[in-house]
Amino acid sequence: MDDMQDAIDRTGDAGEGASLWQKALAVSGAAALGLLAGFGAGILFPGGGRPVISRELPEPRSDALPEIMTSARTGAEAPLVVIDPGHGGFDPGASGEDGEREKDIVLALAIEVRDRLIELGGVRVALTRDGDRFLPLEQRPQLAEALGADAFISIHADSAPAPEAKGANVYVLSARASDREAQALARIENESASGIGLPEGADDVALILADLMKRETALGSAALSRALERESQGRMPVHQPFRRSANFVVLRSPEMASVLFEAGYLTNPDDANRLGDKARRGAVAQALANAILTHLLAPETP
Repeated sequence: MDDMQDAIDRTGDAGEGASLWQKALAVSGAAALGLLAGFGAGILFPGGGRPVISRELPEPRSDALPEIMTSARTGAEAPLVVIDPGHGGFDPGASGEDGEREKDIVLALAIEVRDRLIELGGVRVALTRDGDRFLPLEQRPQLAEALGADAFISIHADSAPAPEAKGANVYVLSARASDREAQALARIENESASGIGLPEGADDVALILADLMKRETALGSAALSRALERESQGRMPVHQPFRRSANFVVLRSPEMASVLFEAGYLTNPDDANRLGDKARRGAVAQALANAILTHLLAPETP
């Protein structure tokens, strides 16, 4: 705004003989410089690892945080898992031949997992969304962090050019994708991200602590993915290799074990029918609930 005002003052000092188009040109040029100077809120690394410019998301307000639900016999200090149904609102996600929409199927599955966990007891549960609304990718783990979650599971359903592709997968965070399919999926899922990262100018101590947190979180994420692999056996078809890794924005929290679970391929008729049928989807919900309980209440010993 100061640049714009200086330009206006200079055009005024040029004398009464200055033409209107000269004044307009000076003001427009200063405005463009002001816009360029005001751009650039931060540097971050989504998807393919290339830096882009983005604004930083505000911290979630306490009144906007998801509701934590639990059974009457579960204490207030019990471990907390946050379940994240992918997509939502104007973003339907993948779709099936008969009009199945990923955002609807994963929301139904997430609610079923939550209800089973409350029934079983021992953990507290929250959903990033419990209705049809859109959330930016970065805000999803940010909500879980604000709640102090111990584990975070983002639930999705995949699509593929080949209709014979079927079965579930689980993904953990990795800077390098485990395979081309994982890399392609991460690129698709990261399209709406603006990213997160350490503030510019973070000192060496902050970087070391962040690295240690990421290492500990990576171990927890791997353990949770193994629990999901064990519980999935015999309960659902799986797409091999079942455990994969890629650079998903939604998994980048250094504070909690995080996995992305792909329940199946909506482009496969069998998977679409299985996930669209409440009774058959229940087996997937049970596997997820069991894995979460195992990870949080009976973790693997190193």
